[in-house]
Amino acid sequence: MTTQTKTTTWPEGVIARYLTVGGAAVDIAHDTLYLSDVEPNVSTARCGGCEKYRNQEWEARADRYSNGSSWADSDARHWAQEHAEKCRAMPKPTA
Repeated sequence: MTTQTKTTTWPEGVIARYLTVGGAAVDIAHDTLYLSDVEPNVSTARCGGCEKYRNQEWEARADRYSNGSSWADSDARHWAQEHAEKCRAMPKPTA
């Protein structure tokens, strides 16, 4: 494991981070699905090593609604955890 990933400040907007087997980070953040969207409406999990990602759209159904993101965040975290357990990609160099 690299200590750089553990000790660096998280990028702005990241709400959760998972460390891959190779030492890269899988970050979860809120984003917009379309360029024309003005408010966040999707939870995105993106691997900083292999660049795989998963978008979970927010749902407004009454039984799954908590600022729109509650269940989408949970689904994104589940994907991020599974991906991090298997991905051997190393973090990209910063310089």
